[in-house]
Amino acid sequence: METFHTPIQLKGTGGGLRLFIPEELAEEEIMLELERISKEAGAILGLQVILDFQGRKLSQSLVGKIVTDFIWARKVVVSSWITYDVESQNLLRSVGISIGEPTKDFFPRKGKNCDTLFLVRSLRSGQRIEHGGDVIIIGHVNDGAEVIASGNICIWGRLKGLAHAGSDGDEGQSIIVGDFQAKQVRLGHKVGSYLDSSMEWWGRSVLVSLEKDSLFVRELKI
Repeated sequence: METFHTPIQLKGTGGGLRLFIPEELAEEEIMLELERISKEAGAILGLQVILDFQGRKLSQSLVGKIVTDFIWARKVVVSSWITYDVESQNLLRSVGISIGEPTKDFFPRKGKNCDTLFLVRSLRSGQRIEHGGDVIIIGHVNDGAEVIASGNICIWGRLKGLAHAGSDGDEGQSIIVGDFQAKQVRLGHKVGSYLDSSMEWWGRSVLVSLEKDSLFVRELKI
């Protein structure tokens, strides 16, 4: 029986190129796909490239192969690697690889809204998103997952993990959640903990903001 897989997808990003690498691809298929792209898509030469692995857990051997056989061999300029898996983030950091959404230095942007990260997926335990701007998630943030943003955070689904808005110290940001079930949230340097199902707004849509130097949770009537 022939096996079909989703190929790596390419998307232009204002002067660069983003490679979406499906989580279900085996490591050998990833390398074959990158080889195909480097041969067929000559446009990657001279462009900043983002490698987006989404929630995939990266092995040390795969990272090494991509660096030597794709980046170095093809002289590809990679501005950033993206994975929501915490162990993979730590692995990439340990070898000096830049992770997360690229800074404005790589892709000049206009307008504040361009700093918004829009994610259509849920985050499971052990996955983390860090972004220098607003984050909108169409999905759930499960227990053990983290969303850290310098701007506002909007989670359309259920929040059981950690949400930290204003991570750069700006306490004027807010968190909006469709179904609040988190034991802790953070705004700037303020931490709201000891939260549980006894709260009257537990399991409901809420807005978390800072009022009179304290975290305040307000139920949203949607």
